[in-house]
Amino acid sequence: MFKMELKTMTPLNDIKLDMYDVREYDDELDDERSVIADICEVFANTNRIRFIVSGFGSSHWPVDCRFDLPIIIEQLPEIKKKIDKDDFNFSLNFYEQGIEREINFTQDKDNIILECISRNNWVPEPSIIAMGKEDISRIFNMLYENFKSFSTSICKDLSTNHLLKAWMSI
Repeated sequence: MFKMELKTMTPLNDIKLDMYDVREYDDELDDERSVIADICEVFANTNRIRFIVSGFGSSHWPVDCRFDLPIIIEQLPEIKKKIDKDDFNFSLNFYEQGIEREINFTQDKDNIILECISRNNWVPEPSIIAMGKEDISRIFNMLYENFKSFSTSICKDLSTNHLLKAWMSI
């Protein structure tokens, strides 16, 4: 089974940051990815939010909020659009140095076949698993909802940034 989640180690209401940098974004040079990266850095700085991925023979992938989560979050809009259209043929790319894995999702009747491809020394075992559509939908919808919820609660000014608004309306 493949699992991917964003979760808090303490209740969300208990996570407070005294201060974090809010930079000025340039509409010509920045886009939603800039804001996503800053939100993920805030998550990492709380030390209470975890990005957790497991599967393909590994119960804990070496991922974190600061570097890996932004890469996955930026892929969510296209993946969610496909899932909403009942199209489960897509790829999820963990391209950050050190993890370097890709999961290809392929619809096969009622199941979704996930194939994990490693681009480093790690070998997935097994490299192919099957999951139900509901499970795949739940993984991506919960990741999206938790990202939105955590952002709104912890760094509201970043979550309401105009560069992020179009992305958040997927």
